Amino acid sequence: MSTMKSLPVWVLGLVLVGAASAQERVARVGYLSWQDHGSYYESTLRGFVDGLRSEGFVEGRNLELLRRSASNDAERFKPLARELAAAKVDLFFAPATPMATAAWFADKQAPIVVATILDPVELKFVHSLARPGTRVTGVTTMNNELTVKRFQLLMEMVPGLQRVGVVIDEAMREACTQEVDHTQRAARQLGLTLVIVHVDRPDRLDAAFRKLVDAKVQAVTSTLLSTRNDLERDYAQAALRHRLPSMFELEEGAREGGLMSYGPDFEDIFRRAGRYAGRVLKGARPGEMAMEEPRQFRFVLNLKTAKTLGLEVPLHLQQRA
Repeated sequence: MSTMKSLPVWVLGLVLVGAASAQERVARVGYLSWQDHGSYYESTLRGFVDGLRSEGFVEGRNLELLRRSASNDAERFKPLARELAAAKVDLFFAPATPMATAAWFADKQAPIVVATILDPVELKFVHSLARPGTRVTGVTTMNNELTVKRFQLLMEMVPGLQRVGVVIDEAMREACTQEVDHTQRAARQLGLTLVIVHVDRPDRLDAAFRKLVDAKVQAVTSTLLSTRNDLERDYAQAALRHRLPSMFELEEGAREGGLMSYGPDFEDIFRRAGRYAGRVLKGARPGEMAMEEPRQFRFVLNLKTAKTLGLEVPLHLQQRA
């Protein structure tokens, strides 16, 4: 009699289950990011991993997440994407425009999930949001209306607002021209004049804000383009030192001394992108997966900063916040 035949039935069951688990296929996802630290990176990574987990993909079990950071250098995305393509990833997670562009050219077959591209139709990544028709899908911020709303909130807080300073990350100027174009379009729609400054290091912030003050701006706004360097706190503090009401897309800006923030919940956006990635890994076709727009928005108002700046906060804004 063989040894196997003498084993109890429940032991055989454990052996078979263990063998099946050991043979479970491990999905490989290439994750491109600007950096590998900071509050924005950590919260969005957490959201993406949560989304994958909700679809049954867990690191160390059936998922290998190959994270590659450009270390704040946009030129590195192309070689990083080629490296991931050579590693035979099953899917690229390329949240924003420069990452998605690099992934698109690095591998002609692998699906691409995005998260924060303003308008993927305009950039020709997809044919439409309802039916992408390409190997790209995911979540889009589509925040034309959000940009207008941020300016409108500033106008409510600063009576007679006409000139607004815009702080943009210098290194992202070429990679994210779409966001700049939409900001300028929103300002024209509301009759505002923009003064744009480009900053890439904290030690250059004061010089940039002095330029804005000299240009007689009455408020300043920082776009998502500033998240590359995790500078929200530095931007907020610089605006406060120069007594400029400030608007942010990320709530960290308002919580760190800025006046206000209004924008989508980016952790939730990345969580939903993770769900898209999980569905694609299970066989769904990206071209047939309608892209989603933001569902949750956050408005944060810093009353302490408003008091410091001597601003009267309308009651309806307090209630909304």
